[in-house]
Amino acid sequence: MLIIMKIGATKQQILAVVQGIEEIGYQAKISKGSQRSIILVHGNIGYIDESYFNKFGGIRNIVHISRRLKLVYKENNGGVDTVVDIGDGISFNEYFSHIIAGPCSVESEDMINETAQFLCSRGIRVLRGGAFKPRTSPYSFQGLGDKGVRYLRDAADRYCMKIVSEAVDEYSLNALMETADIIQIGARNMQNYSLLKKVGNSNKPVLIKRGFTASHDDLFVSLEYILAEGNPNVIVCERGIRIFEGSKQRSIIDLLGISDFKEECHLPMIVDVSHATRDRSKVLPLARAAMAYGCDGLMVEVHPDPDKALSDGPQSLTFKDFDALLLEVKKLSGMFGKPLKIFKGSEK
Repeated sequence: MLIIMKIGATKQQILAVVQGIEEIGYQAKISKGSQRSIILVHGNIGYIDESYFNKFGGIRNIVHISRRLKLVYKENNGGVDTVVDIGDGISFNEYFSHIIAGPCSVESEDMINETAQFLCSRGIRVLRGGAFKPRTSPYSFQGLGDKGVRYLRDAADRYCMKIVSEAVDEYSLNALMETADIIQIGARNMQNYSLLKKVGNSNKPVLIKRGFTASHDDLFVSLEYILAEGNPNVIVCERGIRIFEGSKQRSIIDLLGISDFKEECHLPMIVDVSHATRDRSKVLPLARAAMAYGCDGLMVEVHPDPDKALSDGPQSLTFKDFDALLLEVKKLSGMFGKPLKIFKGSEK
C-alpha cells in the first residue's frame, strides 16, 4: 500500500500516519519528493483495509500495490533514486560516477600499500580487496583472513580511502562490520538470505553482486531482503551471467539489463568489468560499454604485477593499463551524463 500525502501535509500529520501504521503491526517508509511525501506500508501479506486511515489528516490518496515486492521498485520510492553516501564526497547514484579499484585479493602488506598509493595518486578513493576469498577450487588461494583485513584498512587509512571487501559467512561479516566501509556480498551469496538479513540489520553500505545465473527477478528478491530489514544503503553490481562452457569469456555482462534495472529500481548500479573476462585487454571495451548504458560506476581489478597475482591475474590491469582506462572513462563519462569524480591525491 502507498499512502500519498497532500502537498503541504505537515510533519505532524505524516508522523501520525506512520505511528498509525506501526500500531497495526506494519512498517512504514517515508519517501519525500519535491512537493509531497509518500508513505510505503510494508510487512503485510494480504490486503489492508484503507478505511482505517480515514481518521488521519493530510492524506490525498491510497494506492494498493499488487506486486509481492514493495521496497525495491522505483515507483514505490516516489520515483526517486536512492543515493548511497559513504562519506568524504563519495555518493553513488547522484551526479558523478565512481571507480572502485584494487586487487582481487590482499596478498601482502607491501602489495596492498603499493596499490593504494598508486590509486590514490590517480584520484581513486574506494579500494577493493578480498581478505576472505570463496574460490572454485579448494586448493586456490583463500585470502589472508583477519590479517588481510588489517592490511587493507591500514593502507586505506594511510591514503585517505574507503574500503570494500567481501563477507562470505557470519565470522567474516562480523570482522568486516568493524573495519570495512562497504560490505560486499558476492555472486555466490546473492541468495544467502540469512546473510542478507544480517547486513540488512545494519546501516553499513552493502555492495551486492548479481548471481551467476540470477534473473532480475531473483536479484530483486535479494535486494528486498536487505531493504525489508531497514538498510537502504545498497549498491548493486552487475558482474556477468554464466554462458556456455568452452567459451573464451567467463561470463557475459548484461548490458541491456543495466538500463532496464535503472528504469525499474531506485538503487545505484555499478559494473564489475573485470570478472566477465579472463583477458585484461577486454576490460577497457567493457568499461566503455558499461558507461554508455548508464551505470553509476565501475569495479576494476588492479595489481602491481598481475602475472604474479595469487588470484585473477589474467584479468587484472597493470598500473599502466589502469591509466589508459582512467583516461578513456573520464572522457566517456562526461558524454553520458555522469562525469567520473576524481579526487585530489593525499596521504596521511
